[in-house]
Amino acid sequence: MANLYVIDDDFVLPDRGDEQDGPEKAVPAGDPDETVRLFHRYRQLTAEILGFEDEFPGPASEEDIAEAEEDLGFALPPDLRALYGIADGEGHQINSLFDRWEWFSLADLGDEDDEWLDISQEWQYEPWRRTLFDARVPNAVRRSALRPGWIRFAFDTGGNWLALDMDPGPEGRPGQVIAVGVDFGDGPAYVADSVTTFLRRLVEALERGDHRQHDRSLWIEADLPHEPGGHGVYSDGPPSLERAGQAEQAGPRVQEVRVTEVEDCAFLGALPDVLSLTLSGEGSPDLAPAGDRPVEYLRLDVESADLTGPARNPQLRSLSITCTRPVDLAPLRASPSLWALDIAGASVADLRTVARLKGLRFLAVTLEQWRELSELDDLPPLAVVGVHPDRPHPDSRDRTNWKVVHGEPPTER
Repeated sequence: MANLYVIDDDFVLPDRGDEQDGPEKAVPAGDPDETVRLFHRYRQLTAEILGFEDEFPGPASEEDIAEAEEDLGFALPPDLRALYGIADGEGHQINSLFDRWEWFSLADLGDEDDEWLDISQEWQYEPWRRTLFDARVPNAVRRSALRPGWIRFAFDTGGNWLALDMDPGPEGRPGQVIAVGVDFGDGPAYVADSVTTFLRRLVEALERGDHRQHDRSLWIEADLPHEPGGHGVYSDGPPSLERAGQAEQAGPRVQEVRVTEVEDCAFLGALPDVLSLTLSGEGSPDLAPAGDRPVEYLRLDVESADLTGPARNPQLRSLSITCTRPVDLAPLRASPSLWALDIAGASVADLRTVARLKGLRFLAVTLEQWRELSELDDLPPLAVVGVHPDRPHPDSRDRTNWKVVHGEPPTER
């Protein structure tokens, strides 16, 4: 069993969303008057289809809304504010206003249990390997798991929420609707530019007849992209440049790439958005193209590796290397964002280079490698060190059974 030694209990995983700029358009896209009309039209349509009308709670007062905003630290966008002026959430009716997402009362806003997030970031689940991908609308949503500016206002009862994004990315709008939670471990999903648009699409679907009835419940088939896994994935043998371009154009932007038997990385020229890249093969592929892509997590399982190209990429944050020939880590000194390095499966030309990687906070090594490193002066300020008793077999790298230990790794032989 391999041990994870947590040296710094206060270390917080870097949040990519903190590095992104705010929105260019700071005005919400929603229309409160249209939202009110859509609310009443929605109720009318559902009553006609189901033969009964759900009863909503009474309206929230202006004082209640203002108090909720003060507690949240954010003003609600005008369209959702208008909805609370009609009904304070949905109460106990059968059909939710937001189609199977339970609309919270004002008292429930900001009162969510985030244990799911704490668990996902526990070290034994290898968060250094995880990449949060960009939503389908590029740069609209910050690439975080959860942020204070995401006000969750509806729940699917399965650990996922609809949230108002009051802290959007550069191409987003405050008040846009996103989906977050346990099923969105790869990143939040962009749903709509506003609550108004969300309701409009539900009403339009009902008017088209795009719905299914389950006893007294109504399932609406609206064109709302709130499903997990919104990024494109390529996983296969090495593609040609043309084939890689076809994969990029076939659906959501390809941001995750896993290529086996790789010899030439020229295919990356057709994949401009790749953030997570896994390459395996028996040779020594030219990794230079990886330096021209925004790759944040790179995993190599090759015979030998020249890291000059990947190290040129300023976005590289986490690197895992398995190779049989000694690898030179010196190029990584030019990698400004690298905070996680796994060399337990690698033969390293000069381990002393690790001491010069001052941005490292996570390091995975073998016990023998750690003993050698522990004799050096001035190691980086490591927060977590993973120590394998022996060099792990390549086939077991995805299934490490980590035991978490708090404190410094032992150095005695």
